[in-house]
Amino acid sequence: MIEPLSLTLLLLLGGWAALDGTAAGQFMISRPLVTGVLAGILLGDPLTGILTGAILELLHLGALPVGGARLPEPGPATVPAVAAAVLVGGGGGLALGLAWGVVGGWLGGASVSAHRRWNEHRTRGIDSGAWTFPRLARVHWTALATDGLRGMALVGVGLVLVMAVPEGWVEMAAVERDQVVAAGVLGGCASLGRLCRGYLGVRPRRGVLFLLAGLASGVLLGLLRGGG
Repeated sequence: MIEPLSLTLLLLLGGWAALDGTAAGQFMISRPLVTGVLAGILLGDPLTGILTGAILELLHLGALPVGGARLPEPGPATVPAVAAAVLVGGGGGLALGLAWGVVGGWLGGASVSAHRRWNEHRTRGIDSGAWTFPRLARVHWTALATDGLRGMALVGVGLVLVMAVPEGWVEMAAVERDQVVAAGVLGGCASLGRLCRGYLGVRPRRGVLFLLAGLASGVLLGLLRGGG
């Protein structure tokens, strides 16, 4: 169970991560790696927070805010992900956390779009000259407050869902922590490849070379670990 103080701080962290995305600050608190570290510290296990956040950072690496595409919002989703990895523990807890980090990220992205449409509706006619400065300030601060509450709500829903998964279901997964980390890193490499292909102009042939180099590195590390 999460202590009331820790729960309150986790909810506030989710609100901060939501605001940091675009609305206020942009201090990179919303990045999964940073959010994961902070959530891990609040839960007393910063190393698990770093691990979970780093994998989610890789998985979301290819999603850049370019154009009008709907993108996931990984910041608030990382908080319940770390909570699942810490509180449930083992490979099953990490797998559950990463799964929510991906699904919750896309739900967060949908909520961002809905919140922006609501703000657009509230600011219709702003260029008519009838708006006063107090009214504009009120709308602005309301938008910031509701954005923070949106992030807190995402964290709250995520915590309820990941903690509601029966312990027996997690144990049935029967996966080791190293296996989950390997699968997460592999998915992150796919995201990195999409990033290189879409934004850095890496040619497919070079991508194949990267894949072969990654496979060779993985085999070598496996042999060295097995020999140790």
